This record gives sequence, structure tokens and C-alpha cells, in this order.
Amino acid sequence: ALAKPGRSAAVVKADAYGLGAVPVARALRDAGCRTLFVANVAEAAELRGAGIDCEIYVFDGARESSVDTLVELGIAPVLNDAPQCDRWVGRARALGRAQPCAIHVDTGMSRLGFAPEAFIEYMRDTPRLRALAPHLLLTHLACADEPDHARNALQLERFARCRAAVPDVATSIGNSAASLTDAQRRGDVARPGIALYGGNPFVDRRVVPLREVVRLRAPLLQVRE
Repeated sequence: ALAKPGRSAAVVKADAYGLGAVPVARALRDAGCRTLFVANVAEAAELRGAGIDCEIYVFDGARESSVDTLVELGIAPVLNDAPQCDRWVGRARALGRAQPCAIHVDTGMSRLGFAPEAFIEYMRDTPRLRALAPHLLLTHLACADEPDHARNALQLERFARCRAAVPDVATSIGNSAASLTDAQRRGDVARPGIALYGGNPFVDRRVVPLREVVRLRAPLLQVRE
């Protein structure tokens, strides 16, 4: 509901935050989720092997060791730099058709993704962009859990410059905290992670419209003084 007028994907990396990627992905699919994000190709292959037919994106991109599996299983890499993009373009041209993918721009998280200026320069090659035909342009707000932090506005400004290079590509910005803040920080496709499971993503622990999906309980065996 918060993602409207866009839509919400779901992050199920790290075995769905330890809760079991396959049962969680099935529950999300049955609830209407059609796009999942995972960390690597092994996590994606596990979901495909369990019959999960959702659109799946892999955060670590198109590595030499994973390209064949990505194509075979119909999994989309989140491309993080020029070599990964070149690799994916080469595969698309060999197959004679564009392959699904997303592109990640690092606007300040300093984890993965193109530097903004490098991305803008790379996208000036029109034939290469056509061969890529990305479905999504991603970034990640480093301080989304502190909504008033100045870095959020700075990152959104950098992302807007990158978006101008590929204006027809849908965007995905919002992690859990950003998705719960405002529409500008969600983009067209929100991608909440820990919030899906009831975790409060904000530093100040503000009240959020979430309900825990699991609770840890254990018996108290003894009390000592």
C-alpha cells in the first residue's frame, strides 16, 4: 500500500534474514509480490529450484562465474560496473536479444555500483544502452534510517543526474527505512527488506505500521542471585 502508485518488491537475501528464503518467497508470491532481490546467484538458484517463478534480481551482478547460470535460470543481474555491463551486453548480442537486468549507481552508500559520473559517461553509448535495455536503475540511501540526515538529499540529487541519462528506465531507491519515509525515496519499485519481517528500520525507533512475523521465545530455567 505504501509503494503506490509504484509497486513493492521484496528482499529475501541471507535466507530471508534467517527465516527461510523458500517459505518466505512462497508467502510473498502468494500475497502478490512479483519481484524478489537476493545477494548472489546461489540464493537465486535455490528459489528457482523450489519453483519460485517471480522475477529475481541478484545484487552481486554478472560475474564470470555466474553468467551462464543467470541466463539458464532467467535471473536478472544488478550490474555494478562497466565490466559487468560489457559482459552482459556480450551475452545479449550472442543470444540475439536483450537479457533482463538492472543497473546499480553508488550515490554514497560506498558498497556496490557505478560512480555517478562513470555511469553517465558509460550510458552515452547508445548502441550499448539499447543492447542492455535495463529494467531498473537502482541506488541505496546510506542514511535512510535517519530521514533528516543531509546525505539523503545529496544522494537523491546525484541519483536524479544519473536518471537523466536513462529517463525511460524505472527506478528503485527505497530500502525499508526509505520506503517508509516518502514516495521520493521509494522510486517506482520499493525494495524493503527487514521491514517485511516486522523489524523497525529507524534509528530513533519511531512508531511504524509494521507487525512482527516471528518472535523468539525460550523457557526460563533458573534464576540466580
